[in-house]
Amino acid sequence: MKKVVIVCALFFGISTFSQVKESKIKELIILTGVDKLASQGVKQNIGKYQKAYPGVSNKFWEEFLKEMSPEKFADLYAPIYSEYYTESEIDDLIKFYNTPAGKKMIEVTPLIVKEGMEAGEKMGKETAVKLMKKID
Repeated sequence: MKKVVIVCALFFGISTFSQVKESKIKELIILTGVDKLASQGVKQNIGKYQKAYPGVSNKFWEEFLKEMSPEKFADLYAPIYSEYYTESEIDDLIKFYNTPAGKKMIEVTPLIVKEGMEAGEKMGKETAVKLMKKID
């Protein structure tokens, strides 16, 4: 009987621990806006899908977008974050992203990524032109 109680206590402890960690991970995801960025990405790309599937009703796309909510992305990403971060690391990240530097990083990272993609695209075009001239 003692073994059963011990096993149940351990299971409950592990379950509670993982719920606490998951809660912290969702806090981090929401704090950094990853959930909203993913949802916005779907919204931005929905036009491509509508063109690819013209026979699909607008009602479907409206419902589809509702299902691709930031909350659902937070739920989707939480186990992935859990694979890569310990609870202590999650705590540290939450602390960091609540500092002025962390808040600025959240604010400017999308801008940096956008500018970086544009710069990379420009570099790719310039490189292609240069190589085409060299090959010809």
